[in-house]
Amino acid sequence: MNLRVLQPYAAAALWLCVAAPHLAFGQAAPDLGRQLREIELDPESCLRIRDLQIRRPDVSIYLTDGYLAFSKPVAGRRPFAVFHAAERGDQGEVLIRPPDRGERASLAKFTGSPILSEQIKDAVFITTDGADQELLAMARQSPLSKPSLEMGLALSSRFNSVLRNLGDSFQVRLVHDLLTDERAWGLFYAALSGTQHGNFDVMFDPTAAEQVVLGQVTSAPQGSGFNVWASFESREARRRPGARPEAGGLTNYRIESVVAPDLSMECLTSADFTPARVIRRALSFEIAPAMEIVSVQVDGAEVEVFRRDALRSRLISGRHNDVFLIVLKEPLEPGRTYRMQFRHRGRVILPAGNDVYFVAARLNWYPARELSHSTFDLSFTLPKRLTAVAAGDLVSDTESGETRTVRWRTPSPIRVAGFNIGDYETITVKRSGLTVTVYSNRAAETALVRRQPQVLVLPPAWPARTGRRPEQVITIPPLPPPDPQARAAALAGDVSAAFEWFAGHFGPPPLSTLTVSPIPGSFGQGFPGLLYLSTLAYLNEKDRPESIRTDSLRRFYSEILYAHEVAHQWWGNLVGAASYRDEWISEALASYSAILVLERRDGPRAADQALDDGLRALRAQHAGKDVESIGPITWGYRLRADGPLDPWRTITYDKGSWIIHMLRRRMGDKAFLAMLGALRERHQYGFISTEDLRRLAAGFSPKNLPDPQLENFFDTWVYSTGIPTLELNTSLSGKAPKLQLTVTVNQSGAGDDFSADVPVAIWMRGAKTPITRWVRTSSGRTSFRLSLGAAPARVELAPGNGILAVRK
Repeated sequence: MNLRVLQPYAAAALWLCVAAPHLAFGQAAPDLGRQLREIELDPESCLRIRDLQIRRPDVSIYLTDGYLAFSKPVAGRRPFAVFHAAERGDQGEVLIRPPDRGERASLAKFTGSPILSEQIKDAVFITTDGADQELLAMARQSPLSKPSLEMGLALSSRFNSVLRNLGDSFQVRLVHDLLTDERAWGLFYAALSGTQHGNFDVMFDPTAAEQVVLGQVTSAPQGSGFNVWASFESREARRRPGARPEAGGLTNYRIESVVAPDLSMECLTSADFTPARVIRRALSFEIAPAMEIVSVQVDGAEVEVFRRDALRSRLISGRHNDVFLIVLKEPLEPGRTYRMQFRHRGRVILPAGNDVYFVAARLNWYPARELSHSTFDLSFTLPKRLTAVAAGDLVSDTESGETRTVRWRTPSPIRVAGFNIGDYETITVKRSGLTVTVYSNRAAETALVRRQPQVLVLPPAWPARTGRRPEQVITIPPLPPPDPQARAAALAGDVSAAFEWFAGHFGPPPLSTLTVSPIPGSFGQGFPGLLYLSTLAYLNEKDRPESIRTDSLRRFYSEILYAHEVAHQWWGNLVGAASYRDEWISEALASYSAILVLERRDGPRAADQALDDGLRALRAQHAGKDVESIGPITWGYRLRADGPLDPWRTITYDKGSWIIHMLRRRMGDKAFLAMLGALRERHQYGFISTEDLRRLAAGFSPKNLPDPQLENFFDTWVYSTGIPTLELNTSLSGKAPKLQLTVTVNQSGAGDDFSADVPVAIWMRGAKTPITRWVRTSSGRTSFRLSLGAAPARVELAPGNGILAVRK
């Protein structure tokens, strides 16, 4: 190969790539998508390189020695590049040090080290943030860079299919960025092949709440997943809070839906959009994968829609929705309100048998972005035998021929609107200006009905004289089907009582009407103004499947589930979570609010039993260790793992309840309830973070206690893991009235660095309140002495179940 002939051409090509203007303005989104799906490396762009660097906040990638090739241009950009260490001694390296202890612990869990320092042999880069121009400019300026057409051809043969697969997965984001050409908010993604940890991904996305994500795609029988090794805000983002671009959400929804006899659904959704900043060329929305976008209009003018499956990017982000783009003909100006109209259709309603239905897309059946608060006007036209329930007030219910049209409207803004359909009976209860209507199915879903008779063949009671032994055949008729209305009246009374009690302590709910509806399965969900409760909660205990007739599950379906979902009217709907790391707050507060209702109804012992159920669940074994030790509660969805147990659910609900309970015991009942009222008042129609909760709780905690800002409390119970085993020992020395009480707390079963503040109550005979001393535990023994005039009646460690621990 004659390098002298190629060098002038290569230099010219490099200059063209660096200086090329943005060419996407006149291109259609489908054309850009097609180019990305058909992407190829440009063999003539391949260079032998040395000592090139790619730096993004908290991410450093060093291409020490190897070959670098770029893709053919798309809209004047080269969004793909490949690095390959082909020869002995060639290598690259990636270096990432997460900024906080929790994320370093997460990284160490997967890689064995709190810092990622990995040699790489291959890398595929996808960039819309200008990294292609940076690399090309660095290569052009380096005297060590040399073109290599031969290696370019080899890399094309090896990597073109990889580029196309990745391009297909990221094409919605890539098309958006190529259309808007906002490189400051562009994507940097690297699929790396390391020498120690195999294939893994690194992504820097300045539009995300946490800009840096690294981890690994996994395979499982139920489908692909993504293990997040670490995810965090970059140092730059922490220095400049609020710099992330926010476009704004949709408001004033009106959704007209038609449900066909085959349960397919056609919707016309209209909503207002007022941009927070100028929007050029493209705007993204989310919707359920099962919903097809037919058309979109902006102020009556039809716009182009672009949507493709984005599996890998959805796995990395933990998002369950599909993203689609609308391509704008003119920029959207900030402060001006535009009317958006979406036509969409799909199958999000599934039959469960006996005219019982399962709404599979409860959060995302209509287009949305950023889940801002909005009013909703919802109408459903459906077969006459069925009806539809939704959030807000029932405005009208009319019949025409074989169809029924039901309309619901919310009198005030809510974050999300759900619906349910079925053949229902209703019960309504009104208390203190609040209205609860319970809808019950007329029949139970097929899964709960035993339809076949049982045939038993028994041996004869005695031998026959003829020597034949006739068998006895007994046919047991099927059990009568369970009655899904059996507990409807009791449920209506329980829900309305909890609704009233919560409103009295937390303040008014987002809506004064609450609709309760059944859903097949073993779960519940609380939307503003609408609850989904498992059909099991409607059944008498004797009619529930035998496998769930345990004390704890009876308590869950009959006494916990409904109150938990009612509490979501405040925690999760009126007050939202600032990020996925803070979603535990909504679930923990809802779970503990249900325990408060249980305690009020059945006494403190019932509440203690519910907490003890949670402790046992946290100590259950998962992959050879306690569920609680999988990770801190702030990891959110990242706690999910394959297997019979769901660590996310157990840690979020059960440990979350314990965290709130320990705060209550620390501050006392009066201050605790006042704190919940203040939380609702200060954060209603907004969002709360874990640090917001810490500061708020510290303001209601007694100032004479250790750890007044609750920093150690949150570090121990929220940001870390560990359930200690605590043993209390006491001894008396001396004689009255000069006795010395020695109290020793022995801690084991937690890490060497585990430390918690634990109250010890010393009760003297005849005293109404105890003497309380706080002990900061550590691995091993911690002791204190107290002078007393008489022997104590008893000494208690963390009375009132005040510590999440195993007690000896």
